[in-house]
Amino acid sequence: MPRWLRVARGMIGTGLTFAAGVGVVASITGLFVRLGHGITGLELMQIVGKFSVVAFLLGVAFSGVLAIAARGREFNKLSLRLVGALGAGAGLLYFVFLALNGGRNWSAPDAIANFVLLVVMGAGSAAATLAIARKARSALESSDEVRSLGVGDDEIVRGRSSSKVETPRL
Repeated sequence: MPRWLRVARGMIGTGLTFAAGVGVVASITGLFVRLGHGITGLELMQIVGKFSVVAFLLGVAFSGVLAIAARGREFNKLSLRLVGALGAGAGLLYFVFLALNGGRNWSAPDAIANFVLLVVMGAGSAAATLAIARKARSALESSDEVRSLGVGDDEIVRGRSSSKVETPRL
């Protein structure tokens, strides 16, 4: 598979991961708000949907920037600080895009709230994604199943089966 296709697949997967994670957090937070302020279930679903769409876009942008900024670095060499900063940068870029395309309708408190939400959502989602990926990788490395993951049908047919586990590069 060409590198650009793997990067595109990774960008979409990261976007979906961000959307799912933010959707869960927004749902849980929304339930508490619903109990306290009495918003309807439809309003809650609309808010969660909007947050999930925004998180998907942030995840795609973050993944693209990460693919460029961390190319050649090993997965375990990425720091939470770097990944969080790249996620916050994706949130900032999306805020600037929104501000240039409709921000003139925002009041000052709305602009500040949007800025904080987007930057925190980007940084938090990026850091959480890296933490989960590290946890999953350590679980895979400690398992006996790792050796069978590298062998696919086309590799067996071509006679290139290998039991060596390679470190993924971004």
